[in-house]
Amino acid sequence: MDTNMNQDVHSEGDLIYAGDYEVVGPTPSFGQKEVAQLGATMIFIHYHHRHEFLGGHNKGLWGTICHTSDSPPDWDELDKTVTSAQKHFPHVALYPIGWAHMVPQHMGETILDVSPDVISDWVCHVVGRYWKDISLFPIYYEMNVFELFYKITHKQEYNFKIKTHIVESLVLSYEKVLKAHGAEAAAKLTPGTFVELTKSSFYWMSEGTLLELPKGSMMLDASLSPIDLINVATSLDEINSTIRYLPILRQLLHQVVFWNADDSGANNTVADDIRRLVNAGFFYDEIKNPDGFVRTMIAGWDAQPQNTYEYILNRMVPEMQIPSCGDCLQTNHNEFIKYITAPETPDYIKNAIVGFVLDDIFKCTKQTGITSAIYPTEDIKKDLRVGKEPLYISAIGQVYKDLINKNLLLKHKNFLKQKNVI
Repeated sequence: MDTNMNQDVHSEGDLIYAGDYEVVGPTPSFGQKEVAQLGATMIFIHYHHRHEFLGGHNKGLWGTICHTSDSPPDWDELDKTVTSAQKHFPHVALYPIGWAHMVPQHMGETILDVSPDVISDWVCHVVGRYWKDISLFPIYYEMNVFELFYKITHKQEYNFKIKTHIVESLVLSYEKVLKAHGAEAAAKLTPGTFVELTKSSFYWMSEGTLLELPKGSMMLDASLSPIDLINVATSLDEINSTIRYLPILRQLLHQVVFWNADDSGANNTVADDIRRLVNAGFFYDEIKNPDGFVRTMIAGWDAQPQNTYEYILNRMVPEMQIPSCGDCLQTNHNEFIKYITAPETPDYIKNAIVGFVLDDIFKCTKQTGITSAIYPTEDIKKDLRVGKEPLYISAIGQVYKDLINKNLLLKHKNFLKQKNVI
């Protein structure tokens, strides 16, 4: 099966500067203009906090559109969100689902309560409606930490049966989109976004639980990591005597988006992560690594663990000086640029890395403080969390704006040629 390339993001132009954008409401496009003014050229529309009710009502994009089992889908809000995003950004990504628990309440608690056939039908509906306007559809959000939360909420690990449920949903999604909407639309699917955690100490969950993180690479070792998805697909083909699962997973993983979420105590940057993935054989090259699968990568950084690290140390050891989230973003971006311009970095890696992404470019505040580039003023009205003006640019946002302004006008390949790298 030849790789069906997503030409929308596999470009030879400017580096893409992206951000994961959480729809907060009551206006679904709230904050998009301000994010664009930072200089960002792509957002990942994420329905995470749009309906964060204290009482636990419909959740996520799917729950927003499909309110009840007997009511017709209501696309009006998402239509307006996508239309607005198109006006502000050259590239727009959209999660058809997002977190594992972002399913309509009447369907169950998580995607594990919904059949792969129903999940894939939903993904096909979303892609069919928006693929001409959207550059990328990551089906799930940070899917390689699903098990991390599931072990806390359900006291259970993701076994092979559970992984098969999710892999089947991915494979069916690709097959249905390809059949219904064609190769160009199907090329825009990817399993989800991923997060890398190697030595971080803490992760502050939105429910207010302080969760200790595992040590080791989540991109290599975690359930539903790219490697695990490939391994599950390989096993399913062997069990079923087919050549179905692995080719489609390789196709879906030809474009990978992930962010580094180590705190500064880990002494690990996104450039270190990319080197790790290179050494693990992720990147495809016809001659040097034909077994690789990544053709396009957007890699970046997430402030949340560093924010928690800073929050806790400020209370435990207030005299201790540690880097701010803005400092960490600067370091990660600088190391990223250094890596993609280094003479020793292979050309096929440089050509594959097309952008930098900041998780949480726009979102509400966390219990530990600000983890996003831009954040709104907030109210709780009845049981609904509401974002409103004024909006604020955080220190993280100012750093990101400065980095984009410094680098955006440099063409990726032309920049490398000017440096005599290629």
